[in-house]
Amino acid sequence: MKFYRLSLVVLTLALALFLSAAFSAPPAAPANPPQEVLTVWGWDDFLPDAFAEYQKAHPEIALNYTVVEKSEMLQRFKLALALNQPLPDICILESETLDGIDGSELFLDLEEAPYSLPRDQVLEFRLAQFENEQGHLWAVPATLSASGIAYNRAIAQAFLQTEDPVQVGIVFSSWADVVSKGLKFRKQFPEKAMFASLEDAAVMLFGQSRTPYLQNNTLLQPYRFLNAFQILDALQEAGLALSYQQYSPQWMNSLETDQVFFYPCSLWLMSMGIFHTGQSWGFTRAPSGSYAWGGTVWAIPKTSRHAEAAWNFIQAVLLSPSGAAYAKNHGTGTLISYSPAYAEEGYQDLIMEDFAGQNIGKMYFDQIFPEVQTRPAGENEALLKEVYLQTVRAMMGMPEMNGEEAYVLFLQKLRQRLPDYQEESA
Repeated sequence: MKFYRLSLVVLTLALALFLSAAFSAPPAAPANPPQEVLTVWGWDDFLPDAFAEYQKAHPEIALNYTVVEKSEMLQRFKLALALNQPLPDICILESETLDGIDGSELFLDLEEAPYSLPRDQVLEFRLAQFENEQGHLWAVPATLSASGIAYNRAIAQAFLQTEDPVQVGIVFSSWADVVSKGLKFRKQFPEKAMFASLEDAAVMLFGQSRTPYLQNNTLLQPYRFLNAFQILDALQEAGLALSYQQYSPQWMNSLETDQVFFYPCSLWLMSMGIFHTGQSWGFTRAPSGSYAWGGTVWAIPKTSRHAEAAWNFIQAVLLSPSGAAYAKNHGTGTLISYSPAYAEEGYQDLIMEDFAGQNIGKMYFDQIFPEVQTRPAGENEALLKEVYLQTVRAMMGMPEMNGEEAYVLFLQKLRQRLPDYQEESA
């Protein structure tokens, strides 16, 4: 009996010692270490693909990528602000759609420590648009916004007896050339058109301005819009533009035929694979010169809980030789704003199969990028462009509307959206 009681005491003591050791010992390391998660909203595959490469060297960082349609990004962003909802750690924004966003208030100053962004490493012609009150950048430009025009090489050969990009650019060096030579084009090819949409010509005309449209609630040089609507009227009157809405299924399908001569074209549009249609394309300067269209910037909200990790990722993708090389080799390829890469021999070369092996980079940096001058950001520019394109679509729906009538309609629509704006006197 004594032996039984002694055994029980020993067993109880052993169990107590085991439990004490179990609760006091440090926990075993988990199989997968906890990860820091970066939240990003975006609309294409470039960022998640780039992150997958980045994560190979940084397994402790994970990505929460939410797909938001490009056309809905700004609305979703503003809704999150209005409802005090969390913003992502990295915001991808289009350069043209920043109305109503105070970048200096919402985003980190990337030229201040600890970020210390070297401005001379950023290649973009409109950096002033992304500056705060101290003149510091609150965003890193990603894709370049200076743009040109894509043309169907088969149509160029049939009409001009050449498909050479420089020669095509010379023949159509101005909008007057497009209209005058377009009359001959329509007579020779009645089943074809110069543009798939009047909007295509409209976005080029809008982006060719070198001065702001609205400042101090005043519409500057309003005759610029009268001139644009008169050009668009001449294109429509001559039957040089089809009535497809830009990016509509009909517009996209037209890229697969030899029906349309010209499309507005940027490096970012090429990188989306839109011109991978089986046709042979060329790339040259637009009539009357280069224009600003699109382009994206990446910014880190002040509310980000992972700002350091977000900045490290931005540096790797947008501000490094490896990031520049990755962008150039990803998908159909593109060039980004990291300027030191362009000092490397051959980096400016961008050969595209969809463009008959043309060196897109050479055309871009020889004739397109140098032409684009800085246009200071004006007030309500996205709203102004929206009203402008609404008026262009009204012209498409009512072909009898002439340029002067379109201009009057534009001013009426603008007054509805901005009741207190003034017009600069001639």
